[in-house]
Amino acid sequence: MGAISRQLGQQIKERRKALGYQSQQALADETGVLRKRISEMETGRYTGRITDLQRVLATLGLEMEFRVKSRPTLDDLDVLFPAEDDE
Repeated sequence: MGAISRQLGQQIKERRKALGYQSQQALADETGVLRKRISEMETGRYTGRITDLQRVLATLGLEMEFRVKSRPTLDDLDVLFPAEDDE
């Protein structure tokens, strides 16, 4: 289980409790997602359908954002770290 999965799970659990869903079953009843799946989400072990995850996140007022992971090019580094003039 990765750090991102654990972090997402912790956020889901904290938000569920903050919104007054005292149990995973209460959230399951609201979303139509099995309680077992919500437990997996909260513990970072979820490998199920993204639609179930989206349903839980939407109910909790959360959203996920996906970004393209990029690394700086040599040109980017030249701009960030210009060569010093040795005069």
